[in-house]
Amino acid sequence: MSTAAGFPVLYRYIAADKSKPLMVFVPGNSHLARIFYGCSEAREEDFISYWVHCSGHPFLAISFPIANKAFEGYYPNFTIADWGKQVAEVIDKIVTENRLQQEVIVCGWSMGCKIAGALGREAIGKSFSIVMFVAMSGDPAVPGFLPKANAENIAMTPEGLANRESLYPWFFQALEDQSTYNGHTILSKDIYRQRILGATPVGLIGAGLMYKNGQFVEDLEWSLKSANTFNYDDYPFPVVIHGDSISDAENVLLNTSNWAFIRNRVLIKRVLGDNALKDLSSSHWECLQEQVESSGSHFSISLPGGHFFFWGAISANSVVRSILKLFMLTNSISKFYDHNS
Repeated sequence: MSTAAGFPVLYRYIAADKSKPLMVFVPGNSHLARIFYGCSEAREEDFISYWVHCSGHPFLAISFPIANKAFEGYYPNFTIADWGKQVAEVIDKIVTENRLQQEVIVCGWSMGCKIAGALGREAIGKSFSIVMFVAMSGDPAVPGFLPKANAENIAMTPEGLANRESLYPWFFQALEDQSTYNGHTILSKDIYRQRILGATPVGLIGAGLMYKNGQFVEDLEWSLKSANTFNYDDYPFPVVIHGDSISDAENVLLNTSNWAFIRNRVLIKRVLGDNALKDLSSSHWECLQEQVESSGSHFSISLPGGHFFFWGAISANSVVRSILKLFMLTNSISKFYDHNS
């Protein structure tokens, strides 16, 4: 437990090979980052942290403050801008103190994907650079991209947080589905609820709501500014991993295309740098067209499961292998243009 960006933060770091990029994981709506590394009541191998460590990469998971006993107090004013700053400060601290390499991989799950623009802005000038942002079953902080179930019926708790218990039955069913797929119970419903879940600051959800004067107020302009939504130059290179279940239909069907319009802008900027399109060679121009046209399918991976497709040993292992595959693809583009510049 520590403090970053003026708010409490819970994080877990697991050391490994310092020559490999740090893998950072950011949780979604109502969840602590324990969803990535588990707790004493669960099997270690059912969580992503185990397989990241097996791959030799250092691991870091960062929890924003929710209404869970892991945190003292409530922080309804916590925004996506605060979130981006907090995650950036923790990564900076871990990279500096442990003398890790500069390149890091950041993975956001569900609502955690909405941090991409804000984190990219806050990473500027820090000790690290984000070589790739992995969007796991979640969309960027763009109006209208939030699944309908998440955008409606947002009730306020007495502490000013967003009560998301209307989504809990869906969470519980997703956990049960992953337990079935992996052949054993990953976590009991009670332990999951007690150790991982809690009400969330409303400004993180991406529904255009903010907490002000004791109530939820709609302010779309503020929401876009907080998330740094349309400053594409600040975004790290986004790639996508999602499940294949109809239970998570909107993410399965739309994540790839929703991230493609941001990725293509990041890709073009990365290729051009400070040069103009007219300065590209004919071969580079043809290559760039092909990469933009195919980037959606090229940088997206679908795995078995629903919204919690990364839970369970079989699933978590597949996710880490997929992250490494996407990392190789992303690196190959950079090396190609660096070599031929």
